[in-house]
Amino acid sequence: MYALVVALALVILLAIPKVWARYIFFKHSSQREDIPGTGGQLAKHLIDQLHLVRVKLKKAAHRSHYNPFTKVISLTEQTMNAHSLTAVVRAAFEVGHALQDRHNESVLRYRDGLLALARLGERIGSSALLTAFIMALLVPPVAALLLFVALVSMLTGAAVHLLLVPIEWRAGFDFTLPLLNDGGYVHPQDKAALKQLLLACVFSRFAYALANLLDGRHWLTVLELRKP
Repeated sequence: MYALVVALALVILLAIPKVWARYIFFKHSSQREDIPGTGGQLAKHLIDQLHLVRVKLKKAAHRSHYNPFTKVISLTEQTMNAHSLTAVVRAAFEVGHALQDRHNESVLRYRDGLLALARLGERIGSSALLTAFIMALLVPPVAALLLFVALVSMLTGAAVHLLLVPIEWRAGFDFTLPLLNDGGYVHPQDKAALKQLLLACVFSRFAYALANLLDGRHWLTVLELRKP
């Protein structure tokens, strides 16, 4: 009974951050007539206004992000084309990353290396976990070792995203927040919602990495046994 309670508490702790982030994004995702442009249109406007001449904008397949090496802001279809507060803030957040890059914050360029490390850790962990299930029938002691390797490797993704939180925080609150406030792109009554959305942007990758520990579909995708 005690083990069940501990397991349930662990599941809740891992899932709550993602549930919170998704709730914040959903809460402010309704289409609004008082928002004159889409997230993509705002991103294009900010890129032009801030003279980010090397930065390009394109549609993302899965997740909005900024690549400091190619200087490309990629936005999901929902963010690119929606007239919602969520779309506007998420698009501006990626422009904030581009501004952060222009200010020669070299730590941003280590982000992709750390994310590659996280992906490698997840691949090793998922492979070790799959092998452990097989070895459990053949050599149980080896299976136990593989389970330990799988756990440590799977936690790499969450640990890396936790290390990246200060970078995301600076992009959100040192660059994006002043950009949206000073430019008058957000109505005064939306200022509290703006901060909520920026918090969700800052912590979303970490939150999703925690929740992925519980998501079997994610591990099948990592093993390339399922399409993203």
